[in-house]
Amino acid sequence: MKIKIVSLVLVAILAGGAIGFYVGRESITDSSIGQTPSPTPTPSVSATPTPLQLLCFDPATDLLRSSDAVSGCLNGEKSLGATALSVPLVPVNQLDPFLEARFLAAQSAAKKEGVRLEITSGFRSLARQTYLFKAAVKKYGSEEAASHWVLPPTASHHPMGLAIDVNYPNDSTSTLWLQKNGFTYGLCRAYVNEWWHFEGLSAPGQPCPPMILDASSIYVE
Repeated sequence: MKIKIVSLVLVAILAGGAIGFYVGRESITDSSIGQTPSPTPTPSVSATPTPLQLLCFDPATDLLRSSDAVSGCLNGEKSLGATALSVPLVPVNQLDPFLEARFLAAQSAAKKEGVRLEITSGFRSLARQTYLFKAAVKKYGSEEAASHWVLPPTASHHPMGLAIDVNYPNDSTSTLWLQKNGFTYGLCRAYVNEWWHFEGLSAPGQPCPPMILDASSIYVE
């Protein structure tokens, strides 16, 4: 016979005193009465996760080597980081160091193939971005129209140190090398209408996300 008692509270009043009984959620069988309960299995411990892989670039020797997030990079080397780059939590006044290292590594590799890559616009101050946006509004007639090409300072990734314009405006041919090979270094072309605009949108060695049509898709008035 199997007796199943679920969260039953039995209170008996005997000899002027209160005696409470509580039986938790469990099943009891005749055959198990008087036997020692089986020990609770010990939870299995998962294996230590593999450290994130990263690349380290030495500007002095143009050497690019593999490492991991635990070992890090050596003195004199610049880490390319192990993930896509994220928006900084505090205001910045320079290009993201991982983004800079990624470009230097890509620039070095391109040079060995006879391809010239130069940053023609990287970090921009809020004042500079404001000036460019106002000029674009004047040129295109409205903020909405301007945002297809230039974003206001609160939306643009240039003042965040997360965007670079490469070889703009005169050498789109050389920049095709970066569009094709940039994923190796974690550099991705961001917009269909801007062949020059690159960001750290993926981890080095991982595929770049699809380009979006233009910057207006992330513009909010």
